[in-house]
Amino acid sequence: MDDNNNSQQSSQSTVSLSLKPGYNIDDIDKANSRFKCIFCKLIIRDPIQLTECGHRSCRNCFDERANKEPDGNVTCPCDDCHIVTNKSQVMPDKAFKKELDSIRVVCIHRRDDQCTWTGHLRDYQAHLDENHVHYICADCNERFTSQPMLDDHMAKCPAIFQLCPLGSLCTDQLIRKTELLKHLLSQKHQEVLIKSVTGEYVISGTMTHEQEMEVNTIKPELDDKTIDKLNTLSKDIQNLNEMNIELTNKFNKLNEHVSTTAQELNNMYLTTNERLPVKQSLQSLQEKVQQDLEQLQQTFDNCQHISTDGTLTWRINNVSEKMADAQSERQTSIFSPVFYSSPTGYKMRARLFLFGDGGGRRSHISLFFLIMKGEYDAILKWPFHYKVTFCLLDQTGNNRHVIDSFHPDVKSNSFQRPKEAANTASGIPKFFPLPMLLQDDNAYVREDTLYLKIIIALNDTPKVLLPFMLTLNPALPNYVQDNLIHQEEIKRQQQQTATVNTPQPVPMNTAK
Repeated sequence: MDDNNNSQQSSQSTVSLSLKPGYNIDDIDKANSRFKCIFCKLIIRDPIQLTECGHRSCRNCFDERANKEPDGNVTCPCDDCHIVTNKSQVMPDKAFKKELDSIRVVCIHRRDDQCTWTGHLRDYQAHLDENHVHYICADCNERFTSQPMLDDHMAKCPAIFQLCPLGSLCTDQLIRKTELLKHLLSQKHQEVLIKSVTGEYVISGTMTHEQEMEVNTIKPELDDKTIDKLNTLSKDIQNLNEMNIELTNKFNKLNEHVSTTAQELNNMYLTTNERLPVKQSLQSLQEKVQQDLEQLQQTFDNCQHISTDGTLTWRINNVSEKMADAQSERQTSIFSPVFYSSPTGYKMRARLFLFGDGGGRRSHISLFFLIMKGEYDAILKWPFHYKVTFCLLDQTGNNRHVIDSFHPDVKSNSFQRPKEAANTASGIPKFFPLPMLLQDDNAYVREDTLYLKIIIALNDTPKVLLPFMLTLNPALPNYVQDNLIHQEEIKRQQQQTATVNTPQPVPMNTAK
């Protein structure tokens, strides 16, 4: 049975590969579920993302189902989803394809062909085409090296055809196994069978006198053997009757045992139902404890990297996945870690809408700033009035950062002392054009990650120094960066003073 399964897998991964859009690999059950198609459960080929729910599948798997529906709608098969997506609402997932191409896989033929190939997924199809092209009979699993050889075999495959049990006495032609019963019940076969059993079968005009003599000589011996065989069959029938009686008795005892077991199971079921409320209560408590632990872990992780100097460098990974969540409105926004203006200062965070919000919906990414209720609010000055600067960092080293800022409206409730957990967010709805962020090889999303920097102007650093500040190595300690910024500010002031004090040339008066 295992050999048949392996042969079927080989057939699917070679000849019939075009019928299964995904890649079949060794130990497919142990593969990361992120890389499996939600339809064929194989490694995704030509990945697309369903924008309505964010799940991924093979392009062919989705198109095959969408083409069968008049409206082109396909329902996600995931147990916790079942969201309907139209064929116009899917998009190629190029970032995820790059990740897929880099995973390592083992050839599906490792077990049946002892193939030792292992490598990246992007090279897998070429390996299959070069080393594992077989033409396999679906009935007997025999392999051939060409389609004509397979066609010739199919005309006489032993798993499909066989000779009549009576041989040439009836017919020399091969008979399909599916039609054998019809042949055995045919008039011709029945006549030959009767004549063969009674010894009356004679082929007129083909038996010589010598052959008739030989048949008459061995006929008594054949009759004796036939009688012995009939006696043996009679004894076997008697034994079978005795075995049938014994099996009937055992069946009755087994039936009684089954009835007793069913009653015990019913009693157990009733006992389980009585205990079910207690189990559900414990399960609910366990889930709550797990959530509390996860929240504590998140709080602990955030506390390890809290900024207390009024600046925050925010690393956002899995951008394509978060973008899809925002587009399908499963999660329209994400929050940054908390940061402070000082160890005893304002408590703040940022909020990012990757698919835009308000006037920037579907056209820009939107970035907002919000003040949170802090531990030292009672001794701070209100309203909050410091300039807020947002920076989208260039990851190519060309320092083409995107910078925008705003001054708080001190009359707005967004910048008063918080009464709730956080004030209403305020910021820039059209911070950066969405099409530019979705372009391949853009400077701001690399390896599915982008970086944002939020700067609170707690001092009087001139705006013209912002580009210089963003060129500094983030690995330098804050005091070193502050010193470099101060030196740059003095240098620029000196240059400006020198420019003002340089005497301007006076044009010559040529008038007479």
